[in-house]
Amino acid sequence: MTGPYAYTPYIWPMLAPPVLLLALAVYAWRHRSAPGARPFVLLVLCIVPWAVGAALELAAVDPGTKVFWFRFESVWKLPVGTAALWFALEYADLGRWLTRGTGTLLAVPAAVPFFLLLTRSGRELLSTVSLVEGHVRGVLGPAGHVLTVYGFGLGFAGLAVFLWLFLRSPLHRWPAALCILGHLASRVGYLIDGTDRNPFAPMDATMLGGIFTVAMYAVAFVHFRMFELVPVARWTLIEQMTDGVVVLDSTQRVVDLNPAAETILGSPGEQARGRAARDLLPSLPDTGAWPEDPGAAPPGILLGAGAGARKYELQLSTLRRRGGFRLGYLVVMNDVTERKQEEERMLEHQRALATLRERDRLARELHDSLGQVLGFAKMQAQAARELLAQGNVPQADAHLARLVSVAQDAHADVREFLLGARADSAADLDFVPALEDYLHRFQATTGISTTLDASPSLAGRALEPMAGTQLLRILQETLTNVRKHARARSVRVVLAVSDGHVEATVEDDGDGFDPARLGEAEESTFGLRFMRERAEEVGGTVHVDSAPGGGTRVAITVPLEGRPS
Repeated sequence: MTGPYAYTPYIWPMLAPPVLLLALAVYAWRHRSAPGARPFVLLVLCIVPWAVGAALELAAVDPGTKVFWFRFESVWKLPVGTAALWFALEYADLGRWLTRGTGTLLAVPAAVPFFLLLTRSGRELLSTVSLVEGHVRGVLGPAGHVLTVYGFGLGFAGLAVFLWLFLRSPLHRWPAALCILGHLASRVGYLIDGTDRNPFAPMDATMLGGIFTVAMYAVAFVHFRMFELVPVARWTLIEQMTDGVVVLDSTQRVVDLNPAAETILGSPGEQARGRAARDLLPSLPDTGAWPEDPGAAPPGILLGAGAGARKYELQLSTLRRRGGFRLGYLVVMNDVTERKQEEERMLEHQRALATLRERDRLARELHDSLGQVLGFAKMQAQAARELLAQGNVPQADAHLARLVSVAQDAHADVREFLLGARADSAADLDFVPALEDYLHRFQATTGISTTLDASPSLAGRALEPMAGTQLLRILQETLTNVRKHARARSVRVVLAVSDGHVEATVEDDGDGFDPARLGEAEESTFGLRFMRERAEEVGGTVHVDSAPGGGTRVAITVPLEGRPS
């Protein structure tokens, strides 16, 4: 350097922090939509002229130039403190405190040193400057003392905000801790600068502390993704949520909960924090049993008793840091009481509608089957009476024999109808047990061995009323055909779930037949027309595969949730 400046290696430690901070500012600007990113950029823009002034003061050889840069760098200290507090408040999601009024109150004191620097009397109010062994020394004036105290107040306020975030939010604990260390390093450097025993003289101890501060911010930004944690609008997204939110640590103790969770659990936050989750939620599933699939049906719990009991769905998730390290657990409680009640009302309406439709269909089926049987029985009885009146006993006996056979078939049909009606009512609650009970009674009545192979995914599940009723009726009709026509010794029923459908297969070892040779009359005899109509009513299908002497296989498919009517 030439003129009023001379090169000194001391300028590099002064310039290192702003250069590194500018790189972090570019990173922050790329994440400028995240809370605290924009104030951080402003903080860096305030630190850069301070650091440049400190470097130029060291390089200056002219006393007047040294004094100029000393005063120049000093006026940036208060704006740095103001920007640092703004950064802390916004990052911790406390930006609601930064109203237009409070923003003005913070900005005005930060601008005061710039105005005082314009006049000689103002500069004296800030500080009295002298040269001691070639180094500038300043003694604070009245305004300087007031602004220094105010600056320390800003620093302690920012430190308190990060300490609050450290205690309040486990997710932001590491970034907050690193910011606290950075704050402490810069404050210690500032205190050293204010004494006559700066061991780093002639360098600015605050700027040297800034190197450590930059390192802390770099780790927070890059390793802990400080601006990607996004504590965005915690007040609106968490505090004001109607769903209860509970954060658990790795030992399943309550770390934090929102007001909705306090109301749901009936426990204030200060009493709930630190307690075991099972103390507040005894029916909470063990974390090892939490579903890994986000699309899995959420578990439910019932809180309260009697008429005041409420049903909640639990959204359970594990909180992990990069690398898979488990931080804790998150429990979101969604009140589904009204929704479940409405679902029950809708289900009851569907059951009633299915019952009415089934009664109408049964009336038609009884007319087509049992009605015809009774009509045939009436004709046989009349013919027998006429033959007896004529003294033709042998032919009358033949008619009576046919009448007995028809009556036996009718009796079997009625018993089967009653058995199916009983199974229909049970199927509303649980389809598989209802079918098991029906098959057991069918075997006891007919002597035909029956087996059921049901998919585990159907266990404990009630099908949509219309779909369940129609599927059970089709299965009953299929088994009736086995009893009447197949002369089978065993029958096997298989239930599976595939692509949102229930697939039911009935296989027997009976005589079989040729489906291609069945006409409309034969279809009515076997009930195939009714079976297909039932399946089509809920969007399903029926397929029959048989061969003479090779048994029969009936495949039925219906939607798992039924089809809207």
